[in-house]
Amino acid sequence: FCTDRDSERSSRMGVSGGPPNRKAMLTNPAQLRKYVQRCMRKLLEKSLMTDDPKIQEQREIDFAWAMAEWRTFDPTSPMKAFPPGDGTNSKDPSALELLIILLKRSSSSDVHYACCASIAYLAVRPDVRSALVETPSGPLMESLDLFVRRLEATDSPGVRYALCAIASELCKCDAGLIRLRDINFAQALERLRQKKSLPKDPALEMIIDHLVQELRPRIA
Repeated sequence: FCTDRDSERSSRMGVSGGPPNRKAMLTNPAQLRKYVQRCMRKLLEKSLMTDDPKIQEQREIDFAWAMAEWRTFDPTSPMKAFPPGDGTNSKDPSALELLIILLKRSSSSDVHYACCASIAYLAVRPDVRSALVETPSGPLMESLDLFVRRLEATDSPGVRYALCAIASELCKCDAGLIRLRDINFAQALERLRQKKSLPKDPALEMIIDHLVQELRPRIA
């Protein structure tokens, strides 16, 4: 999901927007799970919260990429590894719910990029796809509508690619196809294509063509 411009920006800005540039990348699933839980606590526990918007933004980015890293090395379902109420507060959201919450409330394109890329990695799993399209209440209920809003509002190539990757995964299940058609995701892609302010991107054009074809209703 990382474009050349995103890669260059990440190298200039360290962990901002792109994956963390830690000296020793964690690969042990148990250590990664603890790291994700620490990132979540910094966002959810009142005693650890910050009023500094830059620090808050970085914490949100760190959490999103921590989830992507964890998914790379641990085959466990995130629904089981990081369920709702997994921390000190029984009302805490699950890790997947927290990604959606951050994507909704943040105005930072770097946070949007990190959250969308992480969700795309997680959506490879059928249970995650089901949670995104079939959950009847809570933060996940509005996931797909949120994806459309972010797709139409963003100027970030990374966010566009990551959202298209999420849609590609959701197309793998019947419920995902139905929901994407219900919210007119194909039309949102066409509106994106017609934006004159966007530079030509042949790779994105190919992805949009594929998704529009996938989302076209089948005639029996």
